[in-house]
Amino acid sequence: MSASGTERRSEKCIADLDAITRFINAENHLLDERRFEEWMDLFTEDGYYWAPIDPQQADHLTHVSLFFDDKATMKTRIARLRHPKIHMQIPHSRTVRVVSNIQIDSGGAAGVLAVKCNFILLEYRPSRPQNVWGGRYDYQLVRGEDNDTYRIAVKKATLVNSDDQFPSLALWF
Repeated sequence: MSASGTERRSEKCIADLDAITRFINAENHLLDERRFEEWMDLFTEDGYYWAPIDPQQADHLTHVSLFFDDKATMKTRIARLRHPKIHMQIPHSRTVRVVSNIQIDSGGAAGVLAVKCNFILLEYRPSRPQNVWGGRYDYQLVRGEDNDTYRIAVKKATLVNSDDQFPSLALWF
């Protein structure tokens, strides 16, 4: 391959990484702002969010998970979170997610980009201890028709302490 071909490929990879970084940051901002319906709309129709218990867990079908939400389950969870009397969210959690080390990983299916990154989530509710979670997100992103937008086919959140005991969980990591 010529030097100019390598440069074009490198520029394309940088542009992809920049667009994906903006997408992932915006996606997590929607969660922090409690814009759950907009967040759910980022998923493909058959997309899902998964948080395994076992860091080595290969799939969501053979083990119990902390979360496994397809779009129907997301809608149900959002309706619960919006209910005025959801006791575990009175007052509502305030959250901040920090995402770093975003990398495009090779090996995604055709038309799908495999992306991984690290995250830390801080959850605060008055009169309760703060919760801090950290781990890794693994995404499978489908590029939009305009090549500048993405949809989430899979978002997997593997906590570093996923096999620990947790309080009742209402929010996504």
